[in-house]
Amino acid sequence: MNVLVIEDDRKIAGLLERGLSENGHRVSVSWDGKKGAEMMLSGSYNAVLLDILLPGIDGLAVLERVRARRCRTPIMMLTAVDTVQRIVEAFDLGADDYLVKPFMFEILLARLGAISRRQQSTEPATFRAGNLILNRNHRMVTQNGRAIHLTRKQCELLDLLMRRRGLVTSREELIEAGWGQQANVKDNTLDVYVHGLRVKLESGAAGPQELIRTIHGTGYILVDQ
Repeated sequence: MNVLVIEDDRKIAGLLERGLSENGHRVSVSWDGKKGAEMMLSGSYNAVLLDILLPGIDGLAVLERVRARRCRTPIMMLTAVDTVQRIVEAFDLGADDYLVKPFMFEILLARLGAISRRQQSTEPATFRAGNLILNRNHRMVTQNGRAIHLTRKQCELLDLLMRRRGLVTSREELIEAGWGQQANVKDNTLDVYVHGLRVKLESGAAGPQELIRTIHGTGYILVDQ
């Protein structure tokens, strides 16, 4: 899974990042509530671990903000705050689970997997944007009745671009969606993957079209069709 950790204690964040990575997950980390909310709204995560006591805005405000924007990403509160009032408030605001520190890492992994599976069972496998239909399970996009097979990275990049159709998606957001926040990915590597994706999509378009437009110095945009 692609997991976002929003935790201001850098030691705990580092332990979570290492443990999750060793279990095969890609991990992004934010140490600030406001930045964490912005990252979550990018729509590129399978699950989020969210502390309550955060700088910027606290975890409950993060939860309220992203749920108000209809973000359905599974969120597990991971915090030392163990009062009944706060636990009930978190669930009322849309938390999927609540785990109190200190915790056993094996329990965290099991519960993280459980909330992710519940989300996968309700989230459709296909995503539409204009005349593009993306099947994430099969890594395939259908365009004008023609099936185009994608690589895993191309699928992840197109998924984000389709979610943000008509909006500029920064290079940083695309790199994070495809490789994770901590990945040391050069700009030209991203350009190569986007170019390959662009070629596949434009080969299936009805007539010459620039479906993925480069915004120089910023990123890319999937043209609103």
